[in-house]
Amino acid sequence: ALLRDMSGILDVIIFSVSLIWLSWMPTSIQQNSWGQLLMIFRCFRPLRIFILVPHMRQVVSELCRGFKEIFLVAVMVIALIFVFANWGVHLFGLRFAACNDLSITNRSDCHGMYAAKVFVTKMNIPHREPYPYMMVPKVFHNPRRFHFDNIGTAMLALFEVLSYKGWVDLRDVIIAKQGPMAAIYIHLYVFLGSMIGLTLFVGVVIANYRENKGTALLTVDQMRWSDLKKRLKIAQPLHVPPKPESNVLQACIYDITQNIYFKKLIA
Repeated sequence: ALLRDMSGILDVIIFSVSLIWLSWMPTSIQQNSWGQLLMIFRCFRPLRIFILVPHMRQVVSELCRGFKEIFLVAVMVIALIFVFANWGVHLFGLRFAACNDLSITNRSDCHGMYAAKVFVTKMNIPHREPYPYMMVPKVFHNPRRFHFDNIGTAMLALFEVLSYKGWVDLRDVIIAKQGPMAAIYIHLYVFLGSMIGLTLFVGVVIANYRENKGTALLTVDQMRWSDLKKRLKIAQPLHVPPKPESNVLQACIYDITQNIYFKKLIA
């Protein structure tokens, strides 16, 4: 009976792995060994929260049931990334690279060594003596994290922008290299990417949850009545347990805890 559902199988696997680990207890574990694989299997123990919390298990189940719709949304997002990456290669291809010596603008002049100043602080403090420096080679290269020289790196940069991490840096580089009007490109992509990627994904999950729960078939008035019943259930008074009559000590403790002065004291 334990192995009839996935939760029971997961419990058996976790228990077996933990039992083997406690019986073995190695002093040292080599890389790419069976001991390392066993440690990886022990990481599945937090998955038992899906068994202990039914609501979380239901959310994961809805995600799995809506895999087809989520896959279609992912295909749409990939198509959007490809279109904007192709556009970005035509706009910014081979235009982000610059020499690390900021005084040089031509690639043909970016060779040899130059004295790079070493700043102890970024504060604008007057400094009379010459700054310390170190001799470094001149290199003509792209920004460290992104460029639009080919379609692959452009798609990777735009994929990272969807998480809203680093898109401001990309916008600043575009403005510095191509001017303020070129920033319309990245703002338009962030707007469409967030609308398609995030809104549609959340909408698919909510729609599947409502369909499987049955609330998608309710009318507006029926949904209002269902919400009202939920609010009334939350607002109803708590159930007070009856006073124990068989035990005198328990009855005394019950009277003390139900006294209004005791409730005010602990509040």
